[in-house]
Amino acid sequence: MFTASGIRGIYGDSLTVDLVCRLTKVFVREWNVRSVIVGRDTRPSGEPLEHAVVSSLIESSCKVYMAGVQPTPIILWACRKMRVDGAIIITASHNPPEWNALKFASIGGLLLDDSDINKLRSAVYGGACEKNSVSRLGRSLAFDPLNQYIDAALRHLNVKAISKCNLKVVIDPGGGAGFKATPMLLRRLGCRVITINSAPGIFSRRIEPTPDALKELSMAVKAYNADVGFAHDADADRLVCVTDEGEVLAEDYGLAIASLHVLSSRKGPLVVNVASSMIFKWIAEQMGVKVYWSPVGEAKVVRAIIEHKAPIGGEGSSGGIIPAFFNLARDGVFGAALIVEALALRECKMSDIVKSLPKYYQARDAIPCSPSRYETVMTRLINEVKDMDVDLTDGVKIWLKDRWVLIRPSQTEPKIRILCEATSKDKAHDLLEEYKRLIEGFIEGK
Repeated sequence: MFTASGIRGIYGDSLTVDLVCRLTKVFVREWNVRSVIVGRDTRPSGEPLEHAVVSSLIESSCKVYMAGVQPTPIILWACRKMRVDGAIIITASHNPPEWNALKFASIGGLLLDDSDINKLRSAVYGGACEKNSVSRLGRSLAFDPLNQYIDAALRHLNVKAISKCNLKVVIDPGGGAGFKATPMLLRRLGCRVITINSAPGIFSRRIEPTPDALKELSMAVKAYNADVGFAHDADADRLVCVTDEGEVLAEDYGLAIASLHVLSSRKGPLVVNVASSMIFKWIAEQMGVKVYWSPVGEAKVVRAIIEHKAPIGGEGSSGGIIPAFFNLARDGVFGAALIVEALALRECKMSDIVKSLPKYYQARDAIPCSPSRYETVMTRLINEVKDMDVDLTDGVKIWLKDRWVLIRPSQTEPKIRILCEATSKDKAHDLLEEYKRLIEGFIEGK
C-alpha cells in the first residue's frame, strides 16, 4: 500500500527486499538525495530491510547516517537539525509484527505527501527504474541522535518545576523503538520511571496502543500508585495516556491536554485532522483561538501547521501530538514530557485534569474492502448524504447536532474505517451501526 503514512506490506510477501531496493534508488534519484539518515523500529524484519536500504544508498553514492533502532520522531528531528537531504525510516508504526514499511522524508524532516508518493509509485512501476550505473560508492556512518534530541527537548521544558514534583510514571513502549528514549527523557526530568513491555522486539501486547491492549499498563499504574502512564506503538510516534486512577484515555485526550497546556503559554491556532474529537472545538473556544481541520495523515497535518503557524497540532484519532515549536512530527516521546510538565505546573492529578474536560464518546470499526472498490463505495456514500451537513476534507464527515460520523478509506490497510463521536456511548454506538450497515451494503453492491 502506497500512502503518505509509508509504503506498507507484509514482509516477504507484498513488501520484498527487491521492492525496497528499487524504492530507495528511485527516492535518491527523484529527490536528488546525497545525504540521508536511516532508522528503524524493533520488528524482526527491520534488520534485513535496513541492510537492503543502506546497500542501495551506498550504491547510489550517498552518505548514510545509520541511526539503528530509534523512534520515528527522533529520526525526523535529526533530519531537520542536521540539514541532510532526507530520511528513510523502516517502520509499520501500529501495524501487526508481520508488517513493515518505508517512510520517506525530504529536506527538513517532512514526510512525503500524497503527490510525492504517487510520483514514487509511478517511477517504480512506470518503467523508470533502470539499473543505476555505479560511478562512486557512498559510505555509511554509525550515528545516534538520542542524546542530542534529549538535550534539545530539555531546553523546551520547565525542568525545575517537573523535578520538584517527583512524579512517578509507568511507561509501556510495547516492545517498540520508544523503549529507551521516553524513559531516558522523563528520568532526566526528575521523574521516577517504571517500565513494562519494554524488551525491544518482544511484542507481548498488540502493537497498536488501544484500550484493550493496555489493561496491563492500567493495572501497573494503580499497583505502583503512579501519577500517570504512557503507551506507544512500535515507532513511538503515538502516545496514549493512563490516569492515576487507571483509566485508559481515548487517543484524543492526550493531545487535548497537551494542546491546552501549550496554548496557555504559546499563542496561535490549533490544527487537528478531521478524525479528531469535538473536544478541540471546545479547546479553541476556551483559549480564544481558531481551530483548523486538516486531512488525516501526519504529512498533511504538518503542512497545515506550517501554513497556519500553529504552535501545536496533531491527530487526536491516533494519539499523535505534533509539538511544532519543537518538532514538526508526531512525537510520542516529547508528548509524554509535555503531559508531565502540565501535571507539574498545574499541581494536580491527571484524573482531575480529565474530569475538568467535556466528555465525548467514540465508536469505531473498520470494514474489509479492496482498494479497487474505494471510489465506488465513497461515491455512493456522497450521493446518499448530499443534503446533510457534510465535510469532504478527507473522506466523508457528516456533522449532526451533537455527534458526527467520518467514513474514509484506510491509508494503511485494505479497509474502510468508520469513526463516530457523540455525547453518549449509546448515541455513538447507534450511529456506528447505522453507517456500518450502509457501507457494507455499498461494498456488496446493494
